[in-house]
Amino acid sequence: MTLRILVVESEPEDMLFLRDVLNELDGGPAWTNWTKLETLYASSWAEASEFLTEGAVDVVLLDLDLPDSQGQETYRRCQELAPQTPVILLMETTGPSLAQRLLREGAQDFLIKSEVDCAPLARAIRNAVDRHRVLVATRATSMLDPLTSLLNRTAFLLLAERDRVLAERLNCRMVFMLAAPKALDAFTVAHGDHARDLEFVKAAEHLRTLAGPTDLVARVSEDRLALVVFETEHQSAEAAWTRFRQVAEQRRISLGASVFDPRRPVGLDKLMELAEEDLTPAAVAAAGA
Repeated sequence: MTLRILVVESEPEDMLFLRDVLNELDGGPAWTNWTKLETLYASSWAEASEFLTEGAVDVVLLDLDLPDSQGQETYRRCQELAPQTPVILLMETTGPSLAQRLLREGAQDFLIKSEVDCAPLARAIRNAVDRHRVLVATRATSMLDPLTSLLNRTAFLLLAERDRVLAERLNCRMVFMLAAPKALDAFTVAHGDHARDLEFVKAAEHLRTLAGPTDLVARVSEDRLALVVFETEHQSAEAAWTRFRQVAEQRRISLGASVFDPRRPVGLDKLMELAEEDLTPAAVAAAGA
């Protein structure tokens, strides 16, 4: 089996460097026991689109700034033309905001050009292929919760784990939150299951309205919603938590939170556990209210 990689890079020096790394990678120790590589090269979007139209590409290494296409528009063109092909972004600098936005739109990973080497490139390609297969399979079984139209648990865990890894790589904190409408069981007893569902949908809509374009919002269980919010230069993790908590309190929604800190990284399971521990006392108190 052969894995076909399309390298889209406009700078001749960067193109030669990537060519050397991929030649060294193919058959080298970082690629042992994996498939053979076949590499295609394009220096403009026009050339890249010809390869993608043929539909015989397995992975794209994509420079966003090309002579005939710039920035995020380049990625969006690639996604539109080849939605089933995993894309790894080639970036000059980290650019956290752009990386977050494009990863949320479907890019599988990003690499800083100056840091590209055999081992990180091999890892990025493997992970991109594997994650994309899982994502395609997840989409095939639907990524959305039918009641709230938010992400379902399976899709959320997949994307939240990718965000956790991204936060660690960008040295950026991330807030993980769990939410539960207050006194939901009592509401069900008083008004019935249909009214309970409407109350849950209202809570989901309130949180969806608060969330930004790079935030995740999902339904992760019968009575729990979940959110992932990145810290930014304009909003600290504490400020994000305060903003959500104040509005949630007004809307009779209990919130629990945990913070991912890249200096002391923990797994997604631990973040969920800590957020649940933070949420439970408030939820229990609300249920008795």
